[in-house]
Amino acid sequence: MEEQQPLTTLRPGEKAVVAALPAGRRDLARLLAFGILPGVAVEVLQTFPAYVLAIGYTRLAIDKQIAGQILVGRP
Repeated sequence: MEEQQPLTTLRPGEKAVVAALPAGRRDLARLLAFGILPGVAVEVLQTFPAYVLAIGYTRLAIDKQIAGQILVGRP
């Protein structure tokens, strides 16, 4: 896997693999509940007004602040 970068560097249509998650307990618990775990593939569907991610058959909208804390790598 290449160097890790924030999810916010990806454009709509780009795919990556989650490498690391934020340390904040509240945000971390929410992301884990929606299946965002290290090693999981995500696709960015939209970046404005919120980041919309595809994780398998799940679609999830998160704000830019949280998206910036999720580190991803490209396989």
